[in-house]
Amino acid sequence: MARFILNSAVITKPGKYHYYLISPDEAQKWVNAGPYESTIGYQETAIALSLITARPIRCNRKLIHMNPGDEALIFRLTCRMSDPDLKGKLTPEFVLNNCEIGILKREE
Repeated sequence: MARFILNSAVITKPGKYHYYLISPDEAQKWVNAGPYESTIGYQETAIALSLITARPIRCNRKLIHMNPGDEALIFRLTCRMSDPDLKGKLTPEFVLNNCEIGILKREE
């Protein structure tokens, strides 16, 4: 089973997925539980998630494919930017005040 951190709940391959929300404490436990690959694309998002988990989260714009049994911690904005030029220029505080955290699992 592979574990990822993503900044959106994306369907990376056909299959059945399950998505549910978790608390910041649960996110911290998930990160502390073991190895994962971060694919967070923006520095301010990585910093905001680092503040929640008390662990460094790195940026990585790699494309991933979830296989059956894989899971991902999702850290995503809950608002849409009216100006696309703002992407990559938000403050970590803005991200923290406009985000949700969830787990996306690809079923067997």
